[in-house]
Amino acid sequence: GDLHMHTTYSDGRQTIEEMAAAAKKRGYEYIAICDHSRSQAIANGMPVERLRRQIREIRELNRRLKGITVLAGCECDILSDGMLDYPDEVLAECDLVVASIHMGMGQDRAKLTRRTIRAMENPYVTIIGHPTGRLLGRREAMDIDIDEVIRAAVRTDTALELSASWQRLDLKDTHARQAAEAGAVLAINTDAHSTEQLDQMDYGVRTAKRGWVTKEAVINTRTLAGLKKFLGKKR
Repeated sequence: GDLHMHTTYSDGRQTIEEMAAAAKKRGYEYIAICDHSRSQAIANGMPVERLRRQIREIRELNRRLKGITVLAGCECDILSDGMLDYPDEVLAECDLVVASIHMGMGQDRAKLTRRTIRAMENPYVTIIGHPTGRLLGRREAMDIDIDEVIRAAVRTDTALELSASWQRLDLKDTHARQAAEAGAVLAINTDAHSTEQLDQMDYGVRTAKRGWVTKEAVINTRTLAGLKKFLGKKR
């Protein structure tokens, strides 16, 4: 499966159903829709009621779909003070949560690291999205303590994303290897904003291979039943 993609509910180009159909053609058993949370106004982030409307649509769609399951998620911002962009009672309504830093990236190492770890300590956060925040050729990685982040990921049963987006490849190969060797789990996701961007998965897989990451270390190589077991472990 692919556990991080966007739709027209935020800044994606296609609907939930269109993304599901494209993923099914690629042989996926499941996907997770993770549109932006409310603070990402520039990315048409979702107020709480729009997120709830999307969750209802996904539940209804799953009653009609055959051959693929759509999980209701969100990409929830980790705010500059370390709080999450939605309260826990809203996050609890999602099947999974990708928590990401998009603002305050210039904070010092200790603050950035603490923000990330605080998010991982939330029982509803499943994955830390693009953990270092780098954009290849445009923005350097944040100054976070990757060693501390990996240790916290292991301790809290939180997956670290290896973003397959060609703009990110984050975690990079050496960090992915370090995480896997420490016993952390990874999620190789496309962060797709259109159906064609689902093909970026290959970049993520190649990056993981360079980091000697095994199938067992990647949560979205599991069956849907196996994934749900992982999701239930933390909540």
